[in-house]
Amino acid sequence: MPNPALDRREPQQGKNGFSNDKGFTVIELMIVIAVLAIVTSLALPSYRTIIEKRQVTSGAEQIKAFMSAAQLESVRRNQPVSVNYEWNGGSWCMGMRTAEAVADADCDCTISDPTNNDACAIDGALRVVNYSDVTYPEVLQSSSSLGGADDNLVFDPVRGLILNAETANMELISDDATYALDVQVLPTGRMNVCNDTVAASSSVPRFESC
Repeated sequence: MPNPALDRREPQQGKNGFSNDKGFTVIELMIVIAVLAIVTSLALPSYRTIIEKRQVTSGAEQIKAFMSAAQLESVRRNQPVSVNYEWNGGSWCMGMRTAEAVADADCDCTISDPTNNDACAIDGALRVVNYSDVTYPEVLQSSSSLGGADDNLVFDPVRGLILNAETANMELISDDATYALDVQVLPTGRMNVCNDTVAASSSVPRFESC
């Protein structure tokens, strides 16, 4: 027969002052929540910083690779190849095409039909990269100076130099403008990625200042 006196006994307390009963007390749960909140608040800014750096680094390297491909295509074909650029706020694209001369080097990278005479295409295939194609489409193009009258540059097929400009530059900024990298093409045809310390408040490690 149950003993009412035993049923009314208080829970036994452990050495640490907490109940020996299984499960969390309200105080223990509040402590866990507080610790998690502190850890999360410390980790989020660091994680965001990593994403911002990856945005501009990946975008800059992919644009540099596209320009390098155009330069190599020019040398391989022994024919001038142009890189053309279109920018409208956060939307941007780049395209390449072969050209007999600087005067006919322009093309429109927004055209999706490779048979169009103004399309950026080589051998009937589009040669275009859009902002949505890069690993982090959030990265923004803030400015471009490709040198040509139509915002393009043309590579010399003999030495890979720029035919229609002294230098070319494209600037990429992370979506909160903390980091900015410039992709530069020098008169020698050499390409460089550097920190634009004027456009952004912080530098991306591994790259020198422009």
